[in-house]
Amino acid sequence: MSGTAAGQAAAEAVPSLRIETGSHVAPIRAASLDRDGRYAVTAAEDKTARLWDAGSGTLLSVFRPPSGAGNDGKLYAVAMTPDGSVYAAAGWSSGNDLYLVRRHDGQIIHRVTGLPDVVTHLSFSPDGRKLVAGLWGRQGVRIFASADAWTAARELPGDADYSDEVNATAWSLDGKMLVVSSADGFVRSYEATAKGLQRLARSTPAGTGVPFGLAFSPDGQTVAVGAADQAQVVLLEAKTLKASRTLAPPRSSPGRSLSVVAWSTDGQRIYAAGSWSNDKGQFAILTWPDAGRGEPSILPVARNTITALHAARDGRLLYATADPAWGMLAAGGQALLNVGHGLLDFRNQRSRFRLATDGGALSFQEARPGRSAEAFDLRQLAWAKPGKDWQAPRTTAAKTVVDNWFERQNPSINGKTLVLDAGEWSLSASVARDGGRVVVATNFRIRLYDRNGSELWRAAAPATPWQVNLSDDGRWVVAGFSDGSLRWYRQNDGSEQLVFFPQADGRRWVMWTPGGHFAASPGGETLVGWQVDRGPAQAADFYPVSRFRAEYYRPELLSEVVGKGSSQAALAALPAIAATPLGGKAIRERLPPTVRIVSPDVAPTSRGSEVKLQVAVRTPVDAPTTRLRARLNGQPVAVPPLASLRTSRASDNETIYEVPLALPDYDAQLLLFAENKHGVSPEATLLLKRPPAAVAEPASPSLATGSADLRPALYVLAVGVSKYQDPSIQLEFAAKDSTDLTNFLKTQEGGLYRKVAVRLLTDNGAKRDDVLDGLEWIRRELTSRDVAIVFIAGHGVNDADGTYYFLPQDVNIKALKRSGVIFSEIRNTLVSLPGKALFFIDTCHAGNVLGTGTRSLRLDTTAVINELSSADNGVIVFAAATGRQYAQESSDWGNGAFTKAILEGLRGKADYNRSGRITHKMLDLYVSERVKALTEGAQSPVTIVPSGVPDFPLVFGQR
Repeated sequence: MSGTAAGQAAAEAVPSLRIETGSHVAPIRAASLDRDGRYAVTAAEDKTARLWDAGSGTLLSVFRPPSGAGNDGKLYAVAMTPDGSVYAAAGWSSGNDLYLVRRHDGQIIHRVTGLPDVVTHLSFSPDGRKLVAGLWGRQGVRIFASADAWTAARELPGDADYSDEVNATAWSLDGKMLVVSSADGFVRSYEATAKGLQRLARSTPAGTGVPFGLAFSPDGQTVAVGAADQAQVVLLEAKTLKASRTLAPPRSSPGRSLSVVAWSTDGQRIYAAGSWSNDKGQFAILTWPDAGRGEPSILPVARNTITALHAARDGRLLYATADPAWGMLAAGGQALLNVGHGLLDFRNQRSRFRLATDGGALSFQEARPGRSAEAFDLRQLAWAKPGKDWQAPRTTAAKTVVDNWFERQNPSINGKTLVLDAGEWSLSASVARDGGRVVVATNFRIRLYDRNGSELWRAAAPATPWQVNLSDDGRWVVAGFSDGSLRWYRQNDGSEQLVFFPQADGRRWVMWTPGGHFAASPGGETLVGWQVDRGPAQAADFYPVSRFRAEYYRPELLSEVVGKGSSQAALAALPAIAATPLGGKAIRERLPPTVRIVSPDVAPTSRGSEVKLQVAVRTPVDAPTTRLRARLNGQPVAVPPLASLRTSRASDNETIYEVPLALPDYDAQLLLFAENKHGVSPEATLLLKRPPAAVAEPASPSLATGSADLRPALYVLAVGVSKYQDPSIQLEFAAKDSTDLTNFLKTQEGGLYRKVAVRLLTDNGAKRDDVLDGLEWIRRELTSRDVAIVFIAGHGVNDADGTYYFLPQDVNIKALKRSGVIFSEIRNTLVSLPGKALFFIDTCHAGNVLGTGTRSLRLDTTAVINELSSADNGVIVFAAATGRQYAQESSDWGNGAFTKAILEGLRGKADYNRSGRITHKMLDLYVSERVKALTEGAQSPVTIVPSGVPDFPLVFGQR
C-alpha cells in the first residue's frame, strides 16, 4: 500500500473505545525478558503489548497495534532482543503482520507483512540478529535476519513441512541450534546458519504427548519439553531428540498440563507450569533442583493458567498468567513482584448477579469490608445495596426451561438443542420472567432465543461473558465479562447501549455510551479511552476520555439511558447535549496532539547539568501545536516557547523539537505534554535517575543557626463558611473545620517547615472578593520549594452547564455567575503554583441550596476533582465525598466527618509504620477508612494523586 493510500485508510478507520487500567484486561499469551532482566514485555488478547520495569513492576510503555472488531489486533506472541532495545510482537491481523517495536516508546520501526498465517510464537537468537516466527495451521517456521537493529529485515529459508501449528521455539545459548514444537506431535531441531534453517532431526519422543513449551539447558546438551495435554516434562538429548528422563509432579491432575518450561541459567533448576494446580486449586510453578534429578517444589502463584516462563541471568524467574497477571520470583522461589489487573471477576457469581426490575440497578459481587457496596444504581450513578426484589438469572419460568447451559456445547430450550458454532461453548443463560425469551452467553456471543429455540439475534462478545441476566420489564439483557465490564443490550434488537466498568476495589468506575458520552467517579475517567489507528504500519494512538471531558462528560445523560430505553432516547430528552456530534468520527475531528520523547529514554541526573530532549510532536493539520508543558514529580517546569526551539521535520506530520532541560540532583519523573486548540496530549514520560555512586540518603536540611535553611515553607489558604447571608443554607461546622485545621498546621512551623503562613477566611471574612484575594495571595507567595494547601468547606453547586461554583458567604444563589466563585478561578490558581499543591474540598453538604427556583442546579464535584488531579495539572485532591453523596457533620464529632478524620490522621493516627512523618498516601488511607466508619458508609471520601507525583511527608506526626 502506498503512503497516500495508507494515510487515507487510517483516516477512514473509526476510533474505538478501549478499556485501559494500566495493566492487561485479557489473558496474557506471551512474555519475554532482555538478557539482563531489566525489562519485561507481555502480549495479550486485549490487543496490547506492555513494557515493564522488571525490577519495580512499573509500566513503561504500551504498544497498540492497528486493530478492528473481533480477533483483529489480538497479540499471541512476543519476544525481546537480548539487549532490550527492540521487541517483536504478532498475532491476529488481516495481513498476518509481525511488528518490530522500539522498546522505550512503543513505536513500530519495521513491519513484516503477508505471512501465510497467524504467528503463534516468536524468539530471537542469543545475538539478537535472527528472529524465528512459528505459524498457525500448516505453515511451519519462518526465520528473519537483520543487520540494521531491526529497522529492516530479510527472510531466510525456513521450514514449512508441518501438518499443524507451531507451539514454541527455543534457541541454544550459542545460537547454533533451534528446536521447535508443534501440535502435529513432533519436536524438530535445526542448525541455524546465515543461509537459514537446516533440519537436523524430527521425532515424537515417548511421553511428550502434544509437545508445547521448550527450554535448552545452558550447556546446549538437553532440551526440556512441556506438554499441552499432560502434566509432565520430558528431557530430550538435543542432538538426537531422544528422551532421557521424565519429570512428573508429586501428584497428577486429570486434564491438567505442564505446558510451559524454563531452565535456570546456572543449569541447576528446571521450571514447569501451565494449567496444573495444587490441592487448594492454586496454579503453581514446579521447580526441580539439580538439573531435574531432585524432588520438585511447588510454588503457587496464580488464579488461572500460567502461560509463560522465562529465566533471567541473575536467577530470577518471570511468569505470566491468563488472570491476567505477571510476576517475578527470586532464585529461591520468593515472590518479588506480582502485577495484577484490578478487574472484577464475575465467575461463580450467578446467585449474586441480580438485576432490578427495570434493569437500572445491578448487584454483581459479594459484600466485603472495604468495598463501597456490592451493587450499583445506574439511575443515581452511585453504589447501592441490592433490593430484595432484584432477580438472579432463572433457568426456568412459565414452562420454559434452559438446560445443559454451563460449559456445554449443546444447550437446549424446552428440549430443543441449540446449534452453536465450532468451538463455541455456552457459559451462562437466563430465562425471562414470562418464559418468552431465553438469553445464552457463549465464549463468542450473546444469543437471544424465543421459547421455541428460534434465534432472535446475536451479538459478538467483546470478552468472555461469565454471567448474563434479563430484566423483568422485558427491555434489557445485561452481561458481565472477563474484562471486568458490564454491558446493557437492548432486548428487542441486541444493540449495546451502555457499558459500566467498575474497579474491583469499588473506588473507581467509568460508564459510557457507544457515542462516547461518559460519567465517571473521581479518578475513573482514565479507565477508558479512544484508540485511533494510523494505518497498518504505525502504532495506534490512545486518548483517555478525560481529554474530551468538556463535551462528553455528561452524567445527567448516562443516568437516563436505562430509563429511556436507549442512549438515543436519553439524548433526545436533553437537547443541549444532543447537539454534540457522536462517535469515533467526531472524536477524530477533536484530537489533541501526541508527544513522545525520542531520546534519551533514561537520563542520568546531576546538579547543574542539562539534557537536550528530542521530542516528537504530532498534531492534526487544522490544529497546530501551541505550546509544550512539563512537570517534574508533579511540579511545573518551564519549557521555552515553541518558536525558540530548534526543530526538524519527521514523517507523518511529526515535528522533532530539541528541548533543553535542567536536571535535578535526585531521582524524578518528567511528564511532558503538548497542547493545541482541542486540548492537552497524553503525557510522555522520562525517568531521571542518579548514577549509582550518587544514590545515597540525602542529608537532612540543616537547622543550625547561621546555616542555610533548606526546609520548605507551608502556605495554607483555608476557607470555611457556616453562616451565610442567605439564612436558608446555614451549616454548623464548616468555619470551625477550617479554623481547627489551620491551628494544627501552624504547629508544624520549625519542624518539617521553616515557616507556616496561613490565610484563614471564615463566615463574614469569606466573601467572594476575600476568597479571590486569598487565591491571589497563595499564588504570589509560593515558590518551587514550598508546599501549598488550599482547604475549602461550605456549599458548592454545579450550574445547568455543569460548571462548579464554590458559594462564598455573600452568595446570591439566583445570581450565581456574578456572586459565586467559579471553579476556573480555583483551578487556575492551583495548576499554576510552582510548588507542591494539595486541594481539600468539603462542599457537598445537604441543605436548601438546591431549593426553590434552583432546579437546574446539582451537586457533583467529580469533574472538579478529575480536572485538577489530571497529570497535566498535577494537584493532589482530597475530596470529602464522591459523586452525589452529602458530606456529614455532627455535634458529636465537633467537626465534619472529613475534617475530623484529617485532624486525627495528621496528629499521628495515620502513621501506621511509626516513622514520625505523615505522608499524603498515609493520610489518604486513614481518612478513607475513618470517614466510612464515622458515617456508617454514608460518606466515601476519595483522594486522587496525579500520575508522576511521588509520596512525600505533609507533617511530623505527634507521638
